[in-house]
Amino acid sequence: MSIYPMMEQIRECEQFDERPVDAELVQTLLEEAVWAPNHHLREPWRFIWVAKDYRGKLEETLDLSTQSEIRAQIRQAPVCLIVAAPIPQDAREAKDDFSAACCLIQNLQILASASGLGMNWYLPLQQEGEIFCSAAGLQANERIAGVLGLGYFRGDNIKESDNTSVRIDIR
Repeated sequence: MSIYPMMEQIRECEQFDERPVDAELVQTLLEEAVWAPNHHLREPWRFIWVAKDYRGKLEETLDLSTQSEIRAQIRQAPVCLIVAAPIPQDAREAKDDFSAACCLIQNLQILASASGLGMNWYLPLQQEGEIFCSAAGLQANERIAGVLGLGYFRGDNIKESDNTSVRIDIR
């Protein structure tokens, strides 16, 4: 079995269909996605499901002129998740934990694609992060690894892959 065909199918979603995504499906995808490499098996992540009735408040914390895409995602995606990663005191552990959370997000994107879902992954700008993090319910020792939108594709609104080749520099 090869993961390559699945990887080729992954696309960002220009617009999500209004069909709801079953919470049990998302739970199943998250349970599989956590098989990401992580140092000392710490599983350095936490998921925050952003409820529809709270999204307006969260969206308001982001500047429309610089964060229009993430604001639209928060407002329109059938599922909006925030992945939080801890910020340990040790700098190396902090990098390892953030990287592990990003690996988990990639796993989720692959699994979502295999289930017929599109996923977008954004990070708010650093200068707006504190207000956003507070509104999202992050703890003082956490940072955002991703603000994710999941949903079914609407019609032909799928960003095509640019099929960039792998760049390998040998010295």
